[in-house]
Amino acid sequence: MIKQYSTGIFLTVFLTFILFACSGTGKDKTRYVNLETSEGLIKLMLYNNTPLHRDNFIKLVNDGYYDNIKFHRVIEDFMIQAGDYTTRPDLASDTSGRYEYTIPAEIITANFHKRGALAAARTGDRFNPERKSSGTQFYIVQGRKFGVQITEEGDTITAEMMIEQVENRINSSLKQNIFYMHLQNERQKSKDSGDGRSDAEIQEAASISTYNDLENYKPVSIPDEHVRVYSSEGGTPHLDMQYTVFGEVVEGMDVVDRIAGVETDAGDRPLKDVIISRARVVRK
Repeated sequence: MIKQYSTGIFLTVFLTFILFACSGTGKDKTRYVNLETSEGLIKLMLYNNTPLHRDNFIKLVNDGYYDNIKFHRVIEDFMIQAGDYTTRPDLASDTSGRYEYTIPAEIITANFHKRGALAAARTGDRFNPERKSSGTQFYIVQGRKFGVQITEEGDTITAEMMIEQVENRINSSLKQNIFYMHLQNERQKSKDSGDGRSDAEIQEAASISTYNDLENYKPVSIPDEHVRVYSSEGGTPHLDMQYTVFGEVVEGMDVVDRIAGVETDAGDRPLKDVIISRARVVRK
């Protein structure tokens, strides 16, 4: 449907576009965000190749959404996660659903889960095969290095062997997701047509479509330059190509390490609150 805009709105948008074009400070400008936490300052750089996530994050920061929100999930050698509105005292009882929206995935091979990567959390593939991101929740990767390891049995496992295992894990997940996509589509088709198919029949149709797709499936491999980073700096490669990475830490990884090291309960929630007191868009 073509929407009609008033002349005034059109003129304002047009003039704004011209202003950005002439000033050179539009969407190509790199944006930075400071997270002032109870453990210290974390400075983030947002990627321009994920504009939906970049602009959403900036809006939330400018709206003050992340002020006084908690890091609610922390796993050492993995990641720290924040952005759940129920962890902010004044929003905890909000039932409007305004913070439960999603963003289309912007999964790009070049953006990977190296140490310090900023990425969007999301629900699992079974109920979210499109891998849409949470509108508000994000995580920062702490990760670990993929170097040579010696097993208890005395066997040597190289970084390349570990990365190969990770690649197998990624491809298994991607193949499973093809089935979930077809399953979702078949259920929607059945609902729209009212054909009365049983769930078993719907799953069988999804399986057939999945089988046909897998005949042309091209396995994903982690680029050599990423392997070098995972070996020298660390990260969480098993999440690659499955979550949207939209930025990285440029200052304050020591703070990320401190947060990752706090004591947590059985649900990975810090026993002592770790809070983002302020989040602000800043100059480089």
